[in-house]
Amino acid sequence: MKTNFDIQKIPLVTKLMIFIAFCSLISMLLSVVDYETNQWVLKQFALFSDWKVMGFRLWQVLTYSFLHAGILHLLFNLLMLYFFSGLFFTYFNQKQFLNAYFLGAIAAGLFYIMGSYLMGQHHYVVGASGAVMAVLFTVVGYNPKMSIHLMIFGRVTLWVIALVLIGFDLIQLFSDNSGGHLAHLGGSLFGFLYGNYLKGSLFNFLPRFKLKQKKKAPLRKIRNAGTTSKITKSDEVQKRIDVILDKISKSGYDSLSQDEKEFLFKQK
Repeated sequence: MKTNFDIQKIPLVTKLMIFIAFCSLISMLLSVVDYETNQWVLKQFALFSDWKVMGFRLWQVLTYSFLHAGILHLLFNLLMLYFFSGLFFTYFNQKQFLNAYFLGAIAAGLFYIMGSYLMGQHHYVVGASGAVMAVLFTVVGYNPKMSIHLMIFGRVTLWVIALVLIGFDLIQLFSDNSGGHLAHLGGSLFGFLYGNYLKGSLFNFLPRFKLKQKKKAPLRKIRNAGTTSKITKSDEVQKRIDVILDKISKSGYDSLSQDEKEFLFKQK
């Protein structure tokens, strides 16, 4: 019996998780089989905050997110990526997810380098957690009032979870894993800004700096039944979208009816 395997049917997040797991497991295997080769891999692809060690290997600001320090480190980040991506796709598409993950990883890496120089601590960092935090905080920036169900605590608002995570990273800044927590903060900051950008509220302060323009003569009002009908219809669509988003923020995406999910999907 033949089975046709279509790689295109594999979800984007699953493909990313498989790639991260593959790169990480190869590195872990090398650390057991060939220590010197593993050290070479780390020097090439982990992110070093010391420029003398990093050299011109600028790709490290991204490749570090595909390596992990151990099995538990890998499993935890993959689990968080899977869970947070579910929240992410409530509002956004695959292209925006890739932007959040990869640009978030780069932002987290750069934040780690700057923070390490300010703190006078130089080492290297690996792990996808900075990029994963960027994915979560994109949703926080877009809709901080969204509530999710946690097994122990019940329904919790997203901004509360965000504050707890930020607080934990700030407390742990001077621990043995200060580099990892710096990356978390950098990814979180990028994600929050990106979420606000997608919402259209990131640069709201800019209009006050715009140059004064000459006032145009007011247009004469023209009654037009067709135009009025279009405006009314557009307003009704926007009102329904607002009602659905409010329902998601209070009860989660799963609370929507099939008709509401299809309606929301058509608006993307």
